[in-house]
Amino acid sequence: MNLPQELNTETKSSREIYPDMQEDLKNPEEKKVRNNRNLSRKKNFRPIILCLALSLLSFGLVHAQIEGSITLGAGYSDNVFQFSESDLSRWKNNSSALLWAEKTDDLNLYTKIDLAYPIPYRWWTFTPSVTGTISQNTQNTDKYRTDSIVRFRVDRHYWSATVLYGYYPYIYYRHFTDSDGTGTAEKYSYERNLYRAELIVRPLQKLTAYTNIRYEDLFYNQYFTEADGNRLTTELGARYSFPSFSLQGSYTFRSYDNTGYKAVDADDGSWDSNIYRGVIRMKQMPLSGESTREQSWQPYLELSKEDRFYQGDSAWYGGREYAIYGTKAGLNIKVQPDWNLSLDYLHIFRNVESPNESVLRLKEFSENRLSASVSYKF
Repeated sequence: MNLPQELNTETKSSREIYPDMQEDLKNPEEKKVRNNRNLSRKKNFRPIILCLALSLLSFGLVHAQIEGSITLGAGYSDNVFQFSESDLSRWKNNSSALLWAEKTDDLNLYTKIDLAYPIPYRWWTFTPSVTGTISQNTQNTDKYRTDSIVRFRVDRHYWSATVLYGYYPYIYYRHFTDSDGTGTAEKYSYERNLYRAELIVRPLQKLTAYTNIRYEDLFYNQYFTEADGNRLTTELGARYSFPSFSLQGSYTFRSYDNTGYKAVDADDGSWDSNIYRGVIRMKQMPLSGESTREQSWQPYLELSKEDRFYQGDSAWYGGREYAIYGTKAGLNIKVQPDWNLSLDYLHIFRNVESPNESVLRLKEFSENRLSASVSYKF
């Protein structure tokens, strides 16, 4: 791949992101915001949901039936802002437009707490639970998150169903030139609400089928309201267990409806995508002896591909297609019955097709991620 020439990528044609394999989203080109508004949206139901969850878990603590886990982890990325080769070249040459980036690689530290309160009733089990995650990058300190999820799960012998709500108040990608016309680089961040329902069925002893549907609202800060939209995702998959390993495959259809562009007369950046995923996972193997009850290790390999097609017909979005490849290899190690160590490596590559030469130069990237975490169940 030839290194592209120096470009001014802080123009309207540069604002596009792919945060991660499960949380990708689209950002239309820069337009002036006519009606600024705050990032946070007031939702009357959110405090009610969170208060009910906390009350239920407090009740569980009183009866000493609470279950949970705490996880400490670290992740390293060699391209934390998912820069194209053009941006990487400009940053290495101290471009004034990229002074906001402390480093292009970074280490992320995070803590996650899961609390659940199983309620058995005859052949049913009802489990309300909450998850809270706090993360922080060590070099680029604007990259931090405080996420929370509230779930309710119902289990029977051959099936289970889960509904959940997730609230992500601040997700920062990078800085872009602000869209109110001042030319100032501002944080490009958004708030996300997640609603998800999942069904898992075990029709055969070795076969598990699953499906889920997910709806997300994404609200950007006052400088980039044209990127607002909602995302609908449906997934269908299955896993089959063989004597020494299991195979899992799934198909996902994801659609992003860009709604914010209309208010500022921007181009429509909506897209649809098809996602294919396959996982091979070895059965748990003992670290020593013949039993996996106390100590074991379990490797896996995951491959994924997303084909994304933009729906707009502007010069920037018209004819644009992405092929996003993901390769992940990992290892889970049970050190003790209540202690688990996880190690994994992820490589992401986005290939771009477009009649616009600028899109070809600015949107292709690759990233490598290494992560490790240790969790304790109680």
